[in-house]
Amino acid sequence: MAISHRTNRLKLVGTPAVEQLQNGRYQLTVNCTTMNSREDWYSSNKARIFPDFGSLESAEMSIDGLAPRTGEAYTDMRLVSVESSTQRDQYIVSLVYQTLGASFVQVKDDTIDLELNGLRRVTRTSIAQAGTDIPTDDKDIGVDYIDHQIDSETAVRCFLASYEIDDNDSYREFERTYIQAGTLSVSTKNLSAGVKQVTTVFLVTEGTTVGPVTSRSTDNFEGLKTISVTTMQDKDGNPLGNDGSNPVSTFSQYVDFRYPGQVSVANDQDQFVYPTFAGGTAISTWNSFWYGLVPPITVAIEATVYVFFQTSADIVDSDLTYDGAIGLWNPTSWAKGRIDGLGTNYNITTVRQTAQDKVFSEYTAVEPLSESGTATFADRGTGAVLLEGQYIIPSAKFSIDVSGGPGLPDGGKYVVSPPTLNLAFDDVDGNQVWKKTIVVATVPTR
Repeated sequence: MAISHRTNRLKLVGTPAVEQLQNGRYQLTVNCTTMNSREDWYSSNKARIFPDFGSLESAEMSIDGLAPRTGEAYTDMRLVSVESSTQRDQYIVSLVYQTLGASFVQVKDDTIDLELNGLRRVTRTSIAQAGTDIPTDDKDIGVDYIDHQIDSETAVRCFLASYEIDDNDSYREFERTYIQAGTLSVSTKNLSAGVKQVTTVFLVTEGTTVGPVTSRSTDNFEGLKTISVTTMQDKDGNPLGNDGSNPVSTFSQYVDFRYPGQVSVANDQDQFVYPTFAGGTAISTWNSFWYGLVPPITVAIEATVYVFFQTSADIVDSDLTYDGAIGLWNPTSWAKGRIDGLGTNYNITTVRQTAQDKVFSEYTAVEPLSESGTATFADRGTGAVLLEGQYIIPSAKFSIDVSGGPGLPDGGKYVVSPPTLNLAFDDVDGNQVWKKTIVVATVPTR
């Protein structure tokens, strides 16, 4: 005698198949034949052989209902699938049940992958009977999290990235994806003068960065946040501007340098022999003194350029002696000459004072610096004296000298142009970082 299932109209074919699922769940497959195979498949008769989805395996059907036998019923075993077919001239109704309780249970162990830049991604699928409420602590994307166990001692915090709810009349399936917070990407852009811009993209929470932050943006603000942070670093990855004493870049460059002119007291002696009235000869000696000039000149010299970034908006004294420099080459005074004596145009009536000061702009005084004495006649003593072409009366005292100027830079190490200070950028907190440039050169001998 065939045994019935839930109603006298469904007779078991063989023994139901039981599959044990994870987490205490089961799946039961029951095959039955109907009492009237010719007409039971009619639409008007389907309620006799098709139970409602989600109904318990132990529940009696509304037509010719039948209670389960003692010990037969599985707890929370609910109908998830029903279909009919003809097999070997028999009309078969197949019913599939699964354990579906009033709280969510995982259908399998977590699915784990590390595809996203090595961050752990966990996919977790749970199931419960239809209409079960979703847990309130599994809905807030980017906020709710799990501490996912890697091993017996280590867990990784993963934040809810997305969830999906699959509803039907039998069950509610709830799939959640959690992702480990961390770094998604790092991109570097090399700028000028040994500076690089580093953009780091974080998932969920902002991690540690190096250097002043020049921009920060958050995408998917109300969900699984991606935070993009841009910082400024030197070429070695150190924070830009924190230590203004060390250059971020050093390189050679030719710069224009203006050598000062050179002024000195020059002299020349000329003699000529002429006949005398007595029939002999005499020697005429002329001593000329004037300012000898080597003009200033601008040339290109090799220099070393040092680039700094600092939070201070100051140029300090030590900047002018950087790298052992003597100081800033920036002359503030030039050579000055003075001539003194009584000049004449070889006629006593034209005697005049020759005293005068002369300024030699862009010149520095060099040896010999002076000459002085007493003038005589051309054919007597040391000979006649001319100062800058002006004849000095015999027996009159004369002098010519030059002094002052910055000295010769040749061979000296100088900061050869004033240090510059320009605003490089503001960070997101409004702090300013300045770019300072110092140019140092050892001046070649002219």
